[in-house]
Amino acid sequence: MTHSLERFFGIACLLLVLASAPVRAADTRDNELSVDAPRIQQYLAGEFPREYEALGGLFTLTARDPELTIPPTGQRLRMAFSASASSAGGANTPVGRIHMSSGLRYDPQDSALYLDQPTLDEVQPASPGQRVDEQTRMLLNLWLTDYARKEPLYKLDPALVATLGGVQVESTRIENGHIVVRFNQPITLPGLGDAQD
Repeated sequence: MTHSLERFFGIACLLLVLASAPVRAADTRDNELSVDAPRIQQYLAGEFPREYEALGGLFTLTARDPELTIPPTGQRLRMAFSASASSAGGANTPVGRIHMSSGLRYDPQDSALYLDQPTLDEVQPASPGQRVDEQTRMLLNLWLTDYARKEPLYKLDPALVATLGGVQVESTRIENGHIVVRFNQPITLPGLGDAQD
């Protein structure tokens, strides 16, 4: 296989990793790709449900059914999930649907995207008239902080990224309803004529 054909297949693999939905090239430079939420959503679906223990296991929060959206304006994505809580090994009690917003950061060591400074925006109680107490809100905020620090929102496949050789992810940002991934060099796919040389 020639070098240009190897490069073509390597970049094609990375495109598949980054987005199962169409990649948007408009309004980006030749070293950037713009992807929307479905690929991130697919990754999240495999990572939940998640449990978080606080205060030495005194309280446990279970988060499930995540739903990610990237609004058309602003630089913060939104995520909603269903939550239940238990204390001292008791039964899980539904809390409701949790809505949060967050910035985004990229960790080059992990080749992963993480939440950045998430905030709890709204709690929709599981039952009409139910009130979410301050203790539960505190537990939710602790979970968000821990999740943002330790758990990737999306992890790139290092084996496929490695096939690109010197092409590395340099940074990411949220822009126009998409996550824009910036590379350290142009990633324009070669034409078929070039690939067959």
